[in-house]
Order: sequence, then C-alpha cells, then structure tokens
Amino acid sequence: MTLANRLDAAIDWLTPAHLRKDVHTRKRVRMFLISHMFGPITGSPIPISLWLIDPAPWPQVPVLAASIFGFWLFLGLIKLFPHAYAVLAHLSILNLNFAILWGSYHYGGASSPFLMWYVLMPMLAFFYMGATVLSRIAVITQLLAGLSLFLAAYVLSGETFPDNVPLTNMVYAGMASAFSATVYAFFMASYYASAVDSRSELIREVARHERTLGELTHAQADMERANIALEKAKNLAEARNAELEATRATLEFNALHDALTGLPNRRSLDLVLAHHAKRCAGDGVGIALLHVDLDRFKQINDTMGHVAGDEMLIHVARLIRAATRPDDFIARVGGDEFIIVRQVSDDDTRHLSELANALIERICQPVPYQGHLCRVGASVGIAVAMGDEVDPKSLLVNSDIALYRVKQRMKGTAEFFSEEIQREIVDAKQTADDILRGIEQKEFISYYQPQFCARTHEIVGVEALVRWKHPVRGVLAPTHFLGIAEDINVLDVIDRLILESATRHFDRWADLGFVIPKVAVNVSARRLNDRGLIESLKAVGIRPGTVAFELVESVFLDETDETLSSNIEQIKALGIEIEIDDFGTGHASIVSLLRLSPQRLKIDRQFVAPILVSPEKRHLVSSIIEMGKSLGIEVVAEGVETMEQALVLRELGCDVLQGYAFAKPMPLDELEDFLRDRQLRKAS
Repeated sequence: MTLANRLDAAIDWLTPAHLRKDVHTRKRVRMFLISHMFGPITGSPIPISLWLIDPAPWPQVPVLAASIFGFWLFLGLIKLFPHAYAVLAHLSILNLNFAILWGSYHYGGASSPFLMWYVLMPMLAFFYMGATVLSRIAVITQLLAGLSLFLAAYVLSGETFPDNVPLTNMVYAGMASAFSATVYAFFMASYYASAVDSRSELIREVARHERTLGELTHAQADMERANIALEKAKNLAEARNAELEATRATLEFNALHDALTGLPNRRSLDLVLAHHAKRCAGDGVGIALLHVDLDRFKQINDTMGHVAGDEMLIHVARLIRAATRPDDFIARVGGDEFIIVRQVSDDDTRHLSELANALIERICQPVPYQGHLCRVGASVGIAVAMGDEVDPKSLLVNSDIALYRVKQRMKGTAEFFSEEIQREIVDAKQTADDILRGIEQKEFISYYQPQFCARTHEIVGVEALVRWKHPVRGVLAPTHFLGIAEDINVLDVIDRLILESATRHFDRWADLGFVIPKVAVNVSARRLNDRGLIESLKAVGIRPGTVAFELVESVFLDETDETLSSNIEQIKALGIEIEIDDFGTGHASIVSLLRLSPQRLKIDRQFVAPILVSPEKRHLVSSIIEMGKSLGIEVVAEGVETMEQALVLRELGCDVLQGYAFAKPMPLDELEDFLRDRQLRKAS
C-alpha cells in the first residue's frame, strides 16, 4: 500500500459516516482533515525560528507554538464529536486568527511578515464550510473582529508594538514565515486540485457511477442470460418430465397389458381380482371367472405360421369384447387362454352358461386368412365365488380345474367348477404323483395271460399285461392308471419296463423247460414314435420270433408319419412280430393291413361276448376271420369267457383263443405254477 493510499485510508477513517454521503460535504471534511494534518508541520518553522532569534521568547513563542500545534487536537475532536463538525470548523478558523494576530503583534506589528497568513484564513474557511452566505459572514466577522482587537491593542500600548527582535533578525523570521505560508498554500491548492476539487470529485463520482452502471448493466445482462438459460432449462426439464411421464405411462401400460391384443395381462388380472376380493367381502356380492382356452390353435401356428396365429388371437380378443358387458374385465393370461371376470349378485349359472356358449359359438366360426378359412374351437371353465369366500388364487385354480375337466371329457363345451370335479382332479393328481413314485420304486409289474391254439388247446404264447402293485391300494388293473400315465407322458416308460421284464421272464421260462413260443407286449403310439426306440430294442437283445408287439388299430390311421412307419419296418427287421390289437374298434383299412402285413389280428372282446346270442355279431366275427385267412393273417379272439364261445370260434376258423375260459392273467409265480401243472397233467 502506497503513502497516498494510507493517507486516504486515514482520512476515510476520520471522516464521520454521516458526512460521507454528500460529495461536497465529504470534500470539505477532507480539506479540513488534510489541513489539520499538515498545517502544524508547515507552520512549525515559525515558532522554532522565533525561539532562536528572540532573546526573551517567553511567553509569546510558547503561546504561538501551542496555537499552531493545537490544530492536531481537532483530528481527535472530530472523531469524538462527529456531529459537531461545523463548530469545530469555526473554532479552527478562530484559532488560526488568534495565531496570526498573536505572532504579528509580538513580532513586527503592522509590518509583521506573519500577517501574510491572514490571506489563507478566508480560503481555509471556505474550504471547511463552503462559500455560503453564512460562511462568508462568519469569515468577515472574524477578520474584522481580529483586526479590531489588533488595532485596540496597538492603541492601548501607546501606539507602539513590542520590540522583541531587532529588525534585521525579523528578515529571517519573515523569510521562514513566507516559506511556510507558500508551502502550505501550495500543498493545499495542489491537494484541492488533485483530490478534492469539486470537478474532479464529480468526474470521479461520475466515473464511479459509470463503473457501477457498467457493472449493473453487465450483471443485468448476466442475469438475463441466466434467466434465459434457466427458462431453457425449465422448458427442457418440463419436456423431459413430460417425456418421462409418457414413458412411465407407457411402461406401466405395457407392464399391465398384452402387447399383441392390447388386453390386460396376468399381472393386471391379479390386481383386479385382489380389488374385487376386498369389495366382495364388504358388500356381499360375488364374481365369476370364465377361463377360455382355444382348441386346435396349435394347428393354426404349425400349418399357417405364427403370424396367422397372432391374427387369430386378435380376432378372438375382439369377439370376447363384443360378447361381454362394458364392466366385464377381460385378460389374456397365456398363449391361447383368456379370462373374463364378471361381477354377479348371485350364483346365476344360466346367464354364465349362455355367455360361455355364445363365446364358443362365435369363436368356432371360420375366419378367412389369405385365401384360407381358419377354424378354432373354444372350451370354457367357470368358477363362481360370493362375498367373503372370494379368494383370487382359489378362483383361478377352480376355473382352471373346470377347464381341465372340459378338455378331458368334451372339448368345445363349458363346465362349472364343483366339489366333485375337484375331488376327481385331486385324485388324478395324487395318482399321477404315485405313478411317478411307482416307476422309481419299480412297482409296475408284468402279469401274463396264456394264449391257446383253438384246435389243440396247446399254449402258443402269452400276453404280458401291466399291473401296478400299489403299496396301499393293492394290485391295480390298467384302467386305473393308463390314462393318467399317458397324460403325464410316462406311458412309454411303463411300456419299456414291461418289455424288459417280459424278455427276462421269457429267458427264465426257457431255462425252466417251459415251452412258450412267444410273448406279446402292448406298445403305445407314443412309444412307436420314439426316435430312440430301435436303439433301445437292440440294447434289450430280443431273439427273433420270440416277441410280438400288439399295436392298437388307430396307430395305422396316420400313414404319413415317417418316424412311425420307419420304426415299424425296423421292428419287423429285428424279428419282432406285429399284431393288431382290438381289431374292429378302429378304422384300419384293407390297404393298411396289406401295407403293414401283421402276423395276427386280435378280435376285440366286445364282438366275442355276444356271439352265442347275436347272429349279427357271429357273422361279423366270421367275416373278420375269413378276411384274415384270405390275407394270410392269424386271428386271435380275446375275452373268451366260456367253452361254448371257444367252440363256436373254433368252428368259425379262429386260430388262437385267449380268455378266462382257459386262464386268467397271472403274476410270474402263478404262471409258472400253472405251466408246471399242465406239464404234470400231460405227463400223467
């Protein structure tokens, strides 16, 4: 910090706060302070020189020095009494007036060189208080009063002045006084011109205002730019918020709706059912669920492609919307499954049945697509619950159970859930679980029923029949479990187990000396379509001519199945004979028989049982036997219950007989006892 800066800082510190606000007042206060700072310094050579040249300086020189150096006292007084500035200014002028007249009176009188300081007094007065009328009157009054006192002193002293210093020595004092006055006047004028001049002060004030205005203008421009940026940011944020809100709404809609049909999805269904459950518990109303499943939809996808399947689903969704009420809730919950939720006031099965039948009828109508007519069907399972009994999970399960029942019994119809259906489904589920456990525990065993020559009654083979040795229910016939085993896709596993046990037992019988030409084993259509069938048969090690596969007649309806046809040809190549079981109950044609060339036909028991009382049935059996003989195929009659039936069949030309008239199905140990008894009777 420079000396000038330090001086300005000191002056600012001494200037009273209330005197800084006005430019002119601040100027006068600055002149007052600067003159009182440097006035005693420039005036100090006068008392010093007088002290040196005056042989008797007391008391005139000390009084003069006190008056000159007393100007410093005003610096402290203005800090202590900031609001008494005007009084202090007048006192300062009065002190200067006293100092000039005191020095002049004692050193030179009217011709004293110190009187030249009188010229400075009005200038300082105007510097301190301004050139107002009051200031001018005050200055003139002091000048006149001072001069009057000076003149009065002269008259009272006998019109003489004190002669304290020789005239020759006064020259030096006058030179010192002139030098001090000139320096002081020069300093004050320079300071006034450079720092306190009103014009300069105004220029600086204007400059300060211009700088302030520039800063304010710049700040305003920055603020406007900031406001524009904020506005843009606000608009961008609002746009992004709108975009996010739209995205959120889209995501929420997609999360609760099916993309293909636009219907609510399973998640949305769960929310709606939960809401209905609370409402129903409060007001006692109920809801009904109609579970719609499309029949033959897979064929559309497989034959015409998934695009056609998608169009069919969209079409069905439109049909359901058109057939239901506006307040019904419709959801797509699976590939080809839809659920309708309807509020009901009572268990109105008639209206629900009408809705279900109307849906089935509409959905069954053919739909044109790219020159083809697409046809699908529909099955509907219905579940109803009322009041506080409404439980979403139970309703869904019950409607699914009812739908499962429809699929089992008759597709294209509707079924209501009932306790009886639930018991049947639960029993079927328990049976399915037991089947899987039974396979692991090897509970499926072979029973054998001998087959006899119609003419000699000699054993010409045995048929291996599956039985389930249930740990609780005992030995169960196939009617208790084969249907469920087929539903859970384990029928081929059971077929394989029975085939493996039959071949082992066949080798055992040979070792025991029992003459059994062959063993017949039932094979399901699923097993025949197994691509790994031939390799598994080769692994069993079947001797040619010892095993026959009994195939149901319906297997031969699909002559285009390449895997089935190939497997049958390779089965025959392994030396395994082919028999057609339950002949007459299906739709096998003569062409199919010629193409397959089976070794045997088995006449179903429903044709054998009435041959003693029904000429028509006897004639039908005779025709089957004659057809078999004409094609070189042996004919086996099963279900022969009496010897009278056996006699008629032999007369009609049947080759082999099987039934309770000769032997019932037996487990391995009983069969072996049966064979031993026959050997003993024959030997005796």
